[in-house]
Amino acid sequence: MAAVLKNKFLSAIAQEDLAAMLPRMREVELRKGQVLIEQEAAVEEVHFPLSAQLCNLTIFTDGRSVETAVVGSEGVSGLAPFLADAPCAWQVVVQIAGSALALPSSVLRSQARESADLRGLLVRLVHDYQAQSAQTAACNTVHRSTAKLARWLLMFDDRSQGKKLEITQQDLAALMGMQRTTINQAAGELKTLGAIAYQRGYIRITNRDLLERSSCECYEMQRRRSRALGLDPA
Repeated sequence: MAAVLKNKFLSAIAQEDLAAMLPRMREVELRKGQVLIEQEAAVEEVHFPLSAQLCNLTIFTDGRSVETAVVGSEGVSGLAPFLADAPCAWQVVVQIAGSALALPSSVLRSQARESADLRGLLVRLVHDYQAQSAQTAACNTVHRSTAKLARWLLMFDDRSQGKKLEITQQDLAALMGMQRTTINQAAGELKTLGAIAYQRGYIRITNRDLLERSSCECYEMQRRRSRALGLDPA
């Protein structure tokens, strides 16, 4: 299946591991807002994004939610709870519509038991996602909204394969746990600077260098970690 080459994790695993799982994989089209794993639910199926982009959301009882990690074509959804054989502590939702490869989690678990190489890659990837979540939590506490928005847009750009971001400012506010007025002000600053352009429902990066200079240090810190693990999504 040529589609596996579009996912960096699948491209990196041994041919015998891929061959063992490939017959149970199916390519699916995911729509924006589609929930793949509910918070506190078992992980029955994992998804390897090809062109789609997923995010992990922590949902609060009052209906608010905050994004804690982004999953693109570098990896796989629901990995930590899958490895622990535990309910997912967050919701996995489609942020950017596109394609993915779906695989029953039991198939991946069975092959990981058989293959030390596959287990090693899975552990490295879950470490990378854990580091991303920790960096996001720290970033949300100490950095300015404009810098945080720049970081989020860079993370999207790394995983987007050139797509423009089809998202509203209200969506961004919900993902980042901010007021819409705060997002509007931050986006306005980045637009005035010349780093982004936007219209209703869309954001496009117009100058990545400027956006990187506007971002907080969290973006580069996390990217260095991912590169060291061979998991850079860019």
